[in-house]
Amino acid sequence: DQHLTHDAAQTLHRTSGHRVAAHLTCVGASKVDVLNTAEKFADAGITDIVALRGDPTKGDDVFKPHAEGFKDSCELIEALASNGRFNIRVGAYPDVHPDATSAKQNIDWLKAKIDAGACEALTQFFFDAEAFLRFRDACADAGITAPITPGILPISNWNSARKFAEKCGTYIPADLAQAFDNATRDGRTDLLSVAQCTELCDDLMTE
Repeated sequence: DQHLTHDAAQTLHRTSGHRVAAHLTCVGASKVDVLNTAEKFADAGITDIVALRGDPTKGDDVFKPHAEGFKDSCELIEALASNGRFNIRVGAYPDVHPDATSAKQNIDWLKAKIDAGACEALTQFFFDAEAFLRFRDACADAGITAPITPGILPISNWNSARKFAEKCGTYIPADLAQAFDNATRDGRTDLLSVAQCTELCDDLMTE
């Protein structure tokens, strides 16, 4: 819900003292409504926007644009960029997005979003550092120079994380799944979660 997102972002901006980035999607709203929401963010001092197409609405298998809305994230990014008030960040996918036909299409689409006016990409979470590193190198080969920040998901609940990964196309290494199955049986999931996240971040920082 755009209104809830706006209220939450504004409250965090006002009370936390931290720089806040607000998510803005194309789902279920007209272009006018989406851009009005963006203006409200800016008026509240929030000029960092994470511009996303958004997931299909409940009951739909594929994304269906609002009749008067943006058809995809590139259209949204172009509109925000033309305004000139925002730092625009976008999503990126080290593993193949469920709607993409190949890893190359992931990269082509990211380049289109950068060319439309985005300044940085934030990736979907991943469990394999090599997936991100391959993606980073392929983006560089494609001429993408904008920063790409890896998305890290500390695992607080393995069953939920696994279902989320399956939904968004994130590769689940077999050894990781087995390790969490064993840790769940032995009551050691918290320890394994910390170790997995720490090792992942260490590998990325080394690179």
